[in-house]
Amino acid sequence: MFRPFSLRSFVKLGLVALLAEMGAQFIFPPTGHFASHSNSRSGAVSWSINQHAVVALAVVSVLFLLIGVCMLYFGSRMQFVLMDLVAYRTTVVGPSWRRHGPKTWPWIGLKVATFLLAFLVIGAVAAWPLLHLIRSIPSKTGQPPDAAFFGNFLFLFAMIAGMVVVLMLCLWFLRDMVLPFLVFEDATMRQGFTSAVDLIRREPGGVLLYFLMKFVLTLVAGIAAELCIVATVLVAGIPIGLIGGGLWLLLRHAGPFGIVFLYTSFGLLTVIFFACLMLAIVCIAGVILVFYQAYALYFVGGRVSALGDLLEPQPPPFPEAATQQFSPI
Repeated sequence: MFRPFSLRSFVKLGLVALLAEMGAQFIFPPTGHFASHSNSRSGAVSWSINQHAVVALAVVSVLFLLIGVCMLYFGSRMQFVLMDLVAYRTTVVGPSWRRHGPKTWPWIGLKVATFLLAFLVIGAVAAWPLLHLIRSIPSKTGQPPDAAFFGNFLFLFAMIAGMVVVLMLCLWFLRDMVLPFLVFEDATMRQGFTSAVDLIRREPGGVLLYFLMKFVLTLVAGIAAELCIVATVLVAGIPIGLIGGGLWLLLRHAGPFGIVFLYTSFGLLTVIFFACLMLAIVCIAGVILVFYQAYALYFVGGRVSALGDLLEPQPPPFPEAATQQFSPI
């Protein structure tokens, strides 16, 4: 991303990395109480309004579902692209986009199946502490909870934190361990999953250390990214705020034309501020996500010969003529 540095390529890689992190965002409409009373004078009007609300919610739900599926497909396909770009050290998206198209839907199916299985296991494990928490809730109104309630609550909180860790590990396992076999060994979904499981069986300590280091790097990179974004807000916001304040002092009493120019300038300054902020987010997140991808590839590259030879090409063999020339007589 830095050698040679090109702002266009830098932003392009950042966008690809952000798109590769996209997942499905399924937003379900809130449920409400739609009731009509036939004995009320406003019953017909309420029923009509409720019908329109239901139709509007259904349309919005379908729209969000379609957007979520599109984001899931586009982000999943970009995961292949990002892995290729980092491994081949290129910024050309088109060839990788076309090459991995047939594997996108099977890859989505593998991710969905893995997460559904993880949710089922987590739900089965979390049912017991949740049931105990419900049973320990005071039965009488105004009665303070006892020590058992707080103990069950802390236990359930720990279980939720464990669920988050499990889901995070599932995500890292699929993206960092399974996906390289699909991309660089042209494996099927089943072969890639089996190869990743075999890798963990062969080197459980190394994989555990990899996940631990990635967790630490995630924390450090998250803090650094937040500080950089705050610095960007200050660097871009202070001069823009000063310009806006100066325009307000100069033009607030300048008549209709001055007021129109003032608010137009405010809108333009707002657009400039958010453009600078979004550019900074893309660049900062791009650096972090590309580093994560390289970190995963170099770990797996030592275990996958095709990827290892791509990341660190073998030196050319020494010419035979030169060997004979310098051989002892």
